[in-house]
Amino acid sequence: MEYRVDLYAAGGVYRDTVGFVARNEVEAVVTARGLVVEQGLARARVWQRHGAGQLQHIEWVGAER
Repeated sequence: MEYRVDLYAAGGVYRDTVGFVARNEVEAVVTARGLVVEQGLARARVWQRHGAGQLQHIEWVGAER
């Protein structure tokens, strides 16, 4: 499935959007958390992309493990 992650720095400042493919929501959340840690950001918002380009919000994630 296709997922999108919006990345945010401290204070809620938007930084970037990254699209990727994952097998399921759990893998998407783990990938998002990895991006947050790797880039030293505050948090990320995970979205699942559906067929017609619609997005469904999955979860907010931070750097915690």
